[in-house]
Amino acid sequence: MDIGDRLFNLRQKSNQSLQQVADAIGISKAHIWELEKGRSKNPSFDLVRKLAGHFGVSIDELVGHAEEPDAASLQIERLHRGLEDLSERDRAVVEDMIKALRARADEAS
Repeated sequence: MDIGDRLFNLRQKSNQSLQQVADAIGISKAHIWELEKGRSKNPSFDLVRKLAGHFGVSIDELVGHAEEPDAASLQIERLHRGLEDLSERDRAVVEDMIKALRARADEAS
């Protein structure tokens, strides 16, 4: 599977539009589409790095040298990346919420 196929799959698994990905990494929607369709060959390393970072995967996963993550793994990585921008206090609140959700799940089992 080439980078275009991987990019398409990652975008679909993360429920993002071409425009959302393009806006997030600072390129045109058309360029993302051309990459997905294999019409744009040999993207720059900087672009590959940005795409991998955006989807929370390694460069190897993006270019096909490692197994592609599933949708749940992508969601967890997106959540993880979102925590970096929060204050320490807000991260503590999120951690408490996770603990409460785990406790509720344990009670339900």
